Amino acid sequence: MAGIFINSYFGNLFLIQTSKMNLLKAVLLAPLLLYCLVVSSQDSVAFIPHGKGSGVIFTNFHYGISESSSDEAAFEIVRAYLGYEHFLSPEFSARLTLDIGSPDDVSPFSRLRRYAYFKFAYGQYQKDNLTLQFGLIGTLHYKLQETLWERRYLRKAFADEYRLGPSADLGALAVYRFSEMLEADLTVMNGEGFTRLQMDDKFKYAAGITLRAPVPLINRFYVDYMKNQVSQMTYTWVTSYTWRKNLNLVFEYNYQQNFNLQKNRDLYGYSIYGKYNIHPAYQLFARFDMLKSNIPEDSQIPWHLAEDGSALITGIQFIPVKGIKMALNYQDWVPWAANLATRSFIFLDMEIRL
Repeated sequence: MAGIFINSYFGNLFLIQTSKMNLLKAVLLAPLLLYCLVVSSQDSVAFIPHGKGSGVIFTNFHYGISESSSDEAAFEIVRAYLGYEHFLSPEFSARLTLDIGSPDDVSPFSRLRRYAYFKFAYGQYQKDNLTLQFGLIGTLHYKLQETLWERRYLRKAFADEYRLGPSADLGALAVYRFSEMLEADLTVMNGEGFTRLQMDDKFKYAAGITLRAPVPLINRFYVDYMKNQVSQMTYTWVTSYTWRKNLNLVFEYNYQQNFNLQKNRDLYGYSIYGKYNIHPAYQLFARFDMLKSNIPEDSQIPWHLAEDGSALITGIQFIPVKGIKMALNYQDWVPWAANLATRSFIFLDMEIRL
């Protein structure tokens, strides 16, 4: 009887220990099994092609306050963008954007006309750290500057404002992110801009590198080259410093040799701008531009003197709701030419994103 009791006791004890071990294994394996099930379910969900539309409006009211601009006061629609982006797969997408605004010319009546252009019309491949675009693409000359400036609805980026390069062009680009700190890009484009068709076999080649280190600093270096009897080169350097996410200061320098493919006609200058967030909905900002040109060997004055000068923008921005920006600001243009008068304005600008 004693032997039977002992065998029964140890047999039950073995069963209890075995049950505990199995329970322990189940507890340890449960997270792994759950992870495998989640991954399997995600992989089994097929990608569904989808798209989204967008719209942007730039509008303002401005009033001249200097003697030379005292007769200027008007409401104005500066720009309107209508776009659609479609995602064909996790890697492939396409974008189409119409730009409705004034033509890019120097006619005094240009701002009275409104035309619709294709601003963007390209296909994109993006996977991991590589991005490729082909078609009517956005150039990367001053994309970072527009992002840092944050107020395209008030004034274009320096290189765009003074026609050192188009914001979009027909061509192809490649962007590769080596790390969170380092990114490089290469672009081949027509060089004619998005409002003109290619009329020759000449191309513009561009390269840029962006360094985001140490964390409060961003530096970007950009160069482009094109030749059509005369060689044209553009150099751009931009540096940005952010302090506690409230203060941002930016300096950029631009130099274009043989502007618009004109021999010995150089254009250069710098832009300094910054912002300070006094409240999530309120922001103080200021910007100062300086534009100059060289003196050709056969002249005694700068070749671009009539359009050289400095510009100041300063004001306060208000964001009442997501998608709307409003800014009350002062803007002026001070020409270098002694026979031209300073022009000053008070602006109330608005950006609406749909």
